[in-house]
Amino acid sequence: MGLLRVILALSVVLAHLGGFFGWTIAGGFAAVQMFYIISGFYMATILTEKYDPRRDIAVFYSNRSLRIYSAYWAVLLISLVAYYVIHAAGKGGWWQYVADNAHHISAPGKLWLVLTNLLVVGQESTLFMKLGADGLMFSPDVPGGDVPIWRMMPIPQAWTLSLELMFYALAPFLARLRTPGLVAVAAASIALRIAVYAMGYQNDPWLSRFFPHELALFVMGMLARRFYDAHMDKITHNVQIGLVVAFFAVTAVMRTIMEAVDPQGIEVNAVIWPYYLAAIVVVPCLFQLTRNSAWDSKLGNYSYPLYLTHWIVLTFYDAFAQDWGLPPMGSPLRVLICVAATFALSWVIIVSVEAPTDRYRQRRAAAAHA
Repeated sequence: MGLLRVILALSVVLAHLGGFFGWTIAGGFAAVQMFYIISGFYMATILTEKYDPRRDIAVFYSNRSLRIYSAYWAVLLISLVAYYVIHAAGKGGWWQYVADNAHHISAPGKLWLVLTNLLVVGQESTLFMKLGADGLMFSPDVPGGDVPIWRMMPIPQAWTLSLELMFYALAPFLARLRTPGLVAVAAASIALRIAVYAMGYQNDPWLSRFFPHELALFVMGMLARRFYDAHMDKITHNVQIGLVVAFFAVTAVMRTIMEAVDPQGIEVNAVIWPYYLAAIVVVPCLFQLTRNSAWDSKLGNYSYPLYLTHWIVLTFYDAFAQDWGLPPMGSPLRVLICVAATFALSWVIIVSVEAPTDRYRQRRAAAAHA
């Protein structure tokens, strides 16, 4: 599933870059939520094939933490250094923004921001808050306000990792449930989403950043693994290929479809949920077709670092583009340069951080399994 993961990561990258001639593939919204489904499938898979969810919980938790934090902390360090260079060059940027606004935040609030930046958990809460006269305030209707708190996060897109970590905490226990139990959990999560929408909260950040809502998508991924175990042998190879090709075709224009249904991009659920439900069948087919593919696995390794590094790449580019005579914002060449630079930085992260960490994680998993 490496190719799909990279396409989804590029969807987020292109969304933040403004698109390539307006094209953002699936778009950031659909891509992030599809990642949740894939994550659910992967966690169910490794809890089936690598770990005993009753006996190996500590190894599972520690290995997932190594997977998330090793690359995250490396990119966090790179980002802070890059932001300092931007600030030292008189370009303002993240350091200046923090310096201008941090004095309005109480000591506990500052500690919370530091801890969420270091530990990731809780970062999505910055999208539910704003900086008011009395410091940090809950802001369910107007995300961010005039002084968005999320701009104090060096890797602002890392809020999704917080939801991932919450799911990892539950995954060994969810894996023990029978299929009707998983269906009940997903149904309860969807029912809560409907209830919150009925209360008038149909805007960002409620669309994709509230973990109880998103839990259904993670569980749908786990149900996809159950589908794989029970029915994969009944689907012929040619049908698998057909389903996967059709799914990739829809993914390529998903954002275009969403904008056609609703130009404002808010009431997208009528079109987006059939796409997610189709993944319950398509993701197992894709896994079956690619699980022994070395190139697909290597390509998939880029998805996480692409997601982590692209923000600092485009921020650094825009800070110095005029000085260095680079194509300005809105130029397709700017998109190509930033994507290429993001791939290059991702390769550095893979070689220097992820590859050695993964070898260590695999040894620990093998020992636990034995």
